[in-house]
Amino acid sequence: MDHRLSTINHQPPTGNQRRVLMLLTNAFDPDPRVHQEAKSLVENGYRVTILCWDRDCKFLSQEVIDGIRIERIHVRSTHGRGSTQVPFLLLFWVKAYARASTKDFDIVHCHDFDTLPLGYLLAKRKKAKLIYDAHESYVDMLRNLPGWLKMAIYKVEGFLLKRTDLLITVGDILGGAFIRRGAKQTCVVGNWKDPSQFQFPPEALKEEKKRLNIFDGQLVISFIANLGMERQLQPLIAAVKESREIFLIIGGDGPCSEIVKEASQRYTNIAYLGYVNPSKVPFYTALSDIIFYGFDPANPNSKFSAPNKLFEALAAGKAVLTGNFGEIGRIVTETQCGLILKNFSEQEIKYSFSKLTPELLNRLKNNASKAALAKYNWKRADSTLLLHYNSVASG
Repeated sequence: MDHRLSTINHQPPTGNQRRVLMLLTNAFDPDPRVHQEAKSLVENGYRVTILCWDRDCKFLSQEVIDGIRIERIHVRSTHGRGSTQVPFLLLFWVKAYARASTKDFDIVHCHDFDTLPLGYLLAKRKKAKLIYDAHESYVDMLRNLPGWLKMAIYKVEGFLLKRTDLLITVGDILGGAFIRRGAKQTCVVGNWKDPSQFQFPPEALKEEKKRLNIFDGQLVISFIANLGMERQLQPLIAAVKESREIFLIIGGDGPCSEIVKEASQRYTNIAYLGYVNPSKVPFYTALSDIIFYGFDPANPNSKFSAPNKLFEALAAGKAVLTGNFGEIGRIVTETQCGLILKNFSEQEIKYSFSKLTPELLNRLKNNASKAALAKYNWKRADSTLLLHYNSVASG
């Protein structure tokens, strides 16, 4: 375990700025949404500390990234443990509470429900404002938990919703659901991106295509994220594996990683990148023609889905291939920036490719760029975040 200290870019500002404590149950390596929000706050005069859980015990205990102070609590565990995760989460809460109790802060910003009870207790103790940032419908994500535990989480979340000073969420559908459950002040801060971060020299993109053995004229499809079984990667691989016109790039870790790795070894038009640092995702997005986003429509969270993949595609001006569910289905349909699959079968995916003429592809890409510039960009999300944050801070 490496407990050295590291400084990246510059130290956080000092003085009389409002102090924010963010709570997070991943190791911030970095988490794209959390990083974007925290960086924006720092750039606008807030002092931000992220107190997070490193369950692999492999990251620095303290470092500074873009002026954000990162402090990691080392409690060894793994992801995806279901109900057996509870004692490890409680131990993280105890250690984080002890660490946070030594600090002064004006706002506690909780990322997802698994930090909200901890944040509520800290806000009460320090007489601080409480912000709940719901990245998804947490209880709907927990499909493998016992029914009684899911009900308990739902009730606790409902109790705390009414006691937060601000609820931030990722889309209108999910925001509406929280309002109906009693959330008071709410705002939508989408996982929207800065289009300028998705522009790269053509020579660099060409060089990487050469390294990956992508031929001139091949249609490049990519998916870089967590490789869960719900991502519909098996039918996607089956649909492209024998096509000379299509090249598939997949990156990330997860239950499907071995399936993807094996496919990349068998088929020359499939590349598996392994884990991809979030800072590299814009580059591979820019290199692609189509961004794929698969999900299980039977998952209760699908009706809220507003994924990073969609907004990365819009920022880079790339077409989207996905299903008709959640915010992503609505936005793709409204902006005409991609193709909507009736289902995630191999046959339906192949059929969508057969419809994709060069003219249609160019039109979808242009529509994606227009949507990003007109609405779905970080500048607009940033304005919303700061407007509501400043209101809470001054209230």
